[in-house]
Amino acid sequence: MWNNAATLWEHRLSDFRDTVAREPMPGCGAVAVISADLGLALVLKGLHLSQHHDATAARQVLIDEGAALKQHLAPLAQEDVTAFEAFMAAVGRDEEDEGRNEAIHAAAETAVEVPLKTAQLCEAALVLTQQAREHIEQQFVSDALAGARLIHAALHSVLLNVDVNASHLGSDASRVRFRLCRDGLAQRADRLLSAITDTAAGRDPKSKPNSATRE
Repeated sequence: MWNNAATLWEHRLSDFRDTVAREPMPGCGAVAVISADLGLALVLKGLHLSQHHDATAARQVLIDEGAALKQHLAPLAQEDVTAFEAFMAAVGRDEEDEGRNEAIHAAAETAVEVPLKTAQLCEAALVLTQQAREHIEQQFVSDALAGARLIHAALHSVLLNVDVNASHLGSDASRVRFRLCRDGLAQRADRLLSAITDTAAGRDPKSKPNSATRE
């Protein structure tokens, strides 16, 4: 049974799935956050299990960084729900209300900032995955690669929310600023996933002119 007072992470997985299928919220943003967090967990699986076999300081640094990222990502699922509900509340105000437009613009800004923050953390998780490859034993590479694909898909999924919500921002300057940020995240994520995939397949990503690097 769904409990509206509980955070998304406190629900049974089957309840979360069924509520997504039936109710307006949680929506694609919250689902994307949870997918990204699970994708990062797969990358961490490869690091943790490799560490059990042969502990190294470098691998532990990556594990600690990944654990911190996972903790930062998790709350954004609930933040996405809260931001969308606030936006819908603003839109639902009486059209004669003088503060309605200002409320919509303010709520839209939050509704853009939350998915952008999610995408930025997804990018950081992809960078970590790229760095982790040489520290993950071969038998766990498929887990890490699957995790990277989930993170990449989640990043592009939350950017769909940016596209929709940015149209309600209060100025052209804000729309352009968020669009530039959104496009940069998408492009860097694509390069990162390409580099991760090439490395997993035994290809040298450095041989490509658009190889992903930390910026």
